[in-house]
Amino acid sequence: MPSMFSPRFWILQALVLVAACSPNAPGGACTTTAECSVGATCMDGRCVARTDAAGDDGGPDATPGAVTYRVEPESVTLESIDGSMPTQAFALIQIDADGTETTLAADDWILNTGRIGEVSGGVFTANGIAGGVDIVRPVAVGVSGRATAEVRVNVHRTELGAGVETTAPSLFAGAPVADPSAITPLYPLEGAIMPRNVFPPTVQWAPVGAAGDLFRVRMSTTTATIEAILLFADGFAHGWPLTRELWRSIADSEGAEDVTISVDRYEAATGRVIGAAAPRTIHLARGNIFGSVYYEHRTGTANIIELDTETATIRDLITYPYPDSGGTACVGCHALSHDGRYLFGTNAQTMSVYDVTADLSTNPPPTRFPLSGGAVVASFDPTGAYFVGGSHVAGPLGIFDANTGVPVDGAVLPAHNPAGYPSWSADGARIVYSGDVVTAPAGHPEAGNPIGGDLHLIDRVGDALEFMAPRVLHAGASLAGMPEGGVDDTHAAWSPDSRYVAFQHGPGTFTHVVRNPGGLYLVDLEGNTRRLDNASAGTDGYWPTFAPYITDEGEGKRYLWMAFYARRDYGNAALGTQGTANRQLWVSAIDPDAAGDPSFVPYWLPGQSTATSNFSAFWAPTACRSTGDDCGSASECCSGLCGESETGEFACLPPPPDACRFAGEGCGGDGECCAGLMCNANRCQSELG
Repeated sequence: MPSMFSPRFWILQALVLVAACSPNAPGGACTTTAECSVGATCMDGRCVARTDAAGDDGGPDATPGAVTYRVEPESVTLESIDGSMPTQAFALIQIDADGTETTLAADDWILNTGRIGEVSGGVFTANGIAGGVDIVRPVAVGVSGRATAEVRVNVHRTELGAGVETTAPSLFAGAPVADPSAITPLYPLEGAIMPRNVFPPTVQWAPVGAAGDLFRVRMSTTTATIEAILLFADGFAHGWPLTRELWRSIADSEGAEDVTISVDRYEAATGRVIGAAAPRTIHLARGNIFGSVYYEHRTGTANIIELDTETATIRDLITYPYPDSGGTACVGCHALSHDGRYLFGTNAQTMSVYDVTADLSTNPPPTRFPLSGGAVVASFDPTGAYFVGGSHVAGPLGIFDANTGVPVDGAVLPAHNPAGYPSWSADGARIVYSGDVVTAPAGHPEAGNPIGGDLHLIDRVGDALEFMAPRVLHAGASLAGMPEGGVDDTHAAWSPDSRYVAFQHGPGTFTHVVRNPGGLYLVDLEGNTRRLDNASAGTDGYWPTFAPYITDEGEGKRYLWMAFYARRDYGNAALGTQGTANRQLWVSAIDPDAAGDPSFVPYWLPGQSTATSNFSAFWAPTACRSTGDDCGSASECCSGLCGESETGEFACLPPPPDACRFAGEGCGGDGECCAGLMCNANRCQSELG
């Protein structure tokens, strides 16, 4: 990958993930014509532009005497029920000047997107998964004019829960009645925005009804409806955990920008259908985000959990954490390198750096350097070779060699003490931190902990590890009149494009000592600050961090994705955290170009434990080794290939030229992605705009 100090890195940071099914431009790799954009066909594994002498883009071309053309039928709607794959045959009709109609044999048939099915020999076949509308186009050499047809697929899928009879759906055919017990879902939250590839949410509602009642949970877009019929029996948790297969019918379907969720109840004792109360509406973003979230969880001791955001699977990253001087085994106060490979961690007494691609299950786990002192909190530079570190309370900052743990000779940081919680931007040009930190005096409930501070910014001088004098980016006292009160700016985090800083504000940095309220804010490099009310629900937002991806939402809009923790209820008590006040991780889309509050209602990060206290969510690309790095197996490599290199050693290898990586697939460096794509954050991506 390019140096993070090069102009190319700035371009890469402005990239957006695109789904693998997105049409490829001419020159892009393909296996069928459906994978190519309009005006291109798949030949010899590449999308090739179809043009005639007049520069036409592939619609039917000229035949002397022809008047008009049409595709028959011109419009059709197909219904896919429970995975069925309905078909429709199309024909190309030529209408001569005298009205004579002739059926022509098209050389090929193509679809605009191929999202809802495929076409072959003029026969369209729905894929049985996604709903939506596509355009069918015949290709016939020597025919002028254009003719297309529209095909619409509506998808309907029903799941019957345990103990539910096959006739149960018919019980909901009667007219619903209004009742005070009508259900409004507790989760998802109204207005939440989720990426398309998020692990399916679990719909939850407050307990209601009695044994034997049936619940119909319905989720729908303009072209897809999925539903479940569930039975109230022993152990019923008043929720519906969607399968990934069913969720895909929603996420892949047209109209998923707005998804409605409702829950009706069939009351067994009376035979009434109690209609849903206010349905929930959520929104799916156009883009996808990948990678892993590394967060700290506590059940008395602390350790780092790795959570795969696509599969919602978790693992204890370090099986045998080092004990501190008091004998408590833990790893906390962590940070991730920008490429996701290295993890900084401490146990309040010592610090070290771990290679996340190595086996960390041994006792003791391998580290890049022996345990040593020097920093409790840290942030890596873009290369992963250095980190800036300091105390988690207040103290001076220093720059350390990430391979040795030793302070770097010649590194110049301004003498600013007390300072804490530094964050190094992804472009390497700046560090932001909490400066002029005030700690609570003896006798205060938070004695010794930070209760005040301002955000300070230091600019780098060239490529050297030298920084200019600090300037105040945001003064904590300026927000003293906000609902959360306080004068403490802390937990600053850079956006992946290095243009914005998110931070937490309130009366104190920590919430495990005193449950301080917290507000979330976004500030740009000029100090313009906006409150993220939609994300933090006012005063319940803490410790923001950003995913390394920016998604393109069309029409010039883009989303950043911010993780944070909150104590709000997630769902109900059986499936969620209702009534526990456990710290849980949430994710909010951020539109930095919005005029007002740039944040959106968040979604709960699937996969985390509801029984533990989860916080400090550092989001990174899936940890892997770049092309050229040593390896022991293919699973360690971003490219997915490990073999003997030119030096005779085993190393991560690039894919063969004829096996380039598609959008969303892993890559270990530039040149490994198919035409039109670039390698960024270990994934092949397309440029924004």
